[in-house]
Amino acid sequence: MSGVPAGVDGVIRAIFAYEFDDLATVDATAVDAIRSGEFDDWVQAVADSGLLTASAVRGLELAWRADPELLVDALLDGADEVTRRRFRAPRVAALPAAPGQVSAFG
Repeated sequence: MSGVPAGVDGVIRAIFAYEFDDLATVDATAVDAIRSGEFDDWVQAVADSGLLTASAVRGLELAWRADPELLVDALLDGADEVTRRRFRAPRVAALPAAPGQVSAFG
């Protein structure tokens, strides 16, 4: 995890390992939010773990703000190859349906 303070990479991956106990529950919305710079909850989770000093958490936050893909990579660490490729591919957020628009599938 380039850009993350030395020695922190393994700790972060361990903290987030629970996210992929069930790979069917990968949350695309969370990944999109991270890529949009919304990861205060993730920073708080790391801080609340008590496994890192406040300065290490701050360094991690700065690294994630500079490159949100560092956090995405940490979350995808335990995922299978297909899941990793799917989430690393560029994504376009779904637009809400226009009023009165009917789906062709249902």
